[in-house]
Amino acid sequence: MILKGVDLTIKRGEYVSIVGASGSGKSTLLYLLGGLDRPDRTDENDRQFTPRSAVFIDGRNTHDLTDAQLALVRNEKIGFVFQFHYLLKEFTAAENIALPMFKLGRWSRHECMKRAVALLDRFNLASKAKRRANRLSGGEQQRVAIARALANEPAVLLADEPTGNLDRKNSEVVADIFNSLAANGQTIVIVTHDQSLAHRARRMVTMEDGSITADEALT
Repeated sequence: MILKGVDLTIKRGEYVSIVGASGSGKSTLLYLLGGLDRPDRTDENDRQFTPRSAVFIDGRNTHDLTDAQLALVRNEKIGFVFQFHYLLKEFTAAENIALPMFKLGRWSRHECMKRAVALLDRFNLASKAKRRANRLSGGEQQRVAIARALANEPAVLLADEPTGNLDRKNSEVVADIFNSLAANGQTIVIVTHDQSLAHRARRMVTMEDGSITADEALT
């Protein structure tokens, strides 16, 4: 999907939902915001590689970063939650959460595991810390995935259809988690078809055919 004339700023502490029909550009926008994709450039044969657009993450233009630098920014600044949890089934719940911390190298291995268990405890899953991911229920797996996304204390949490693979009960659990995180000042941006989840945010952006058609505050 090609985005057209999109101009969007997400401030610290905001809880924003992005909605729209399938193919409207929601996920494309989210992946650009998270540095998973880069903006197109005017001419791949032009050595200047002038970007058509720019994405700034915590004040840094992703166009100016090497792939390695951008990967570090993602690991330090951004937590990702997807429709499918993408947990490593051969690892325990705690180990899955600790993996991003191992990669960042900010804490010792012992501290990483301790922090992982603490995150599980926040989501009432401390008793499942040593259980392998493939032995968790779907709702539990998604809660572990959210905990993993928070492992490195990201500046922003990006979620792409986080309840899309869950039943209503587990969707409500995930929605409550996002509410709690937002109440504690976590910046959150979610792409969702779930109107109930979308309206829990404090701001809703509507997209259609690659453009933003509405941007409204929610009460």
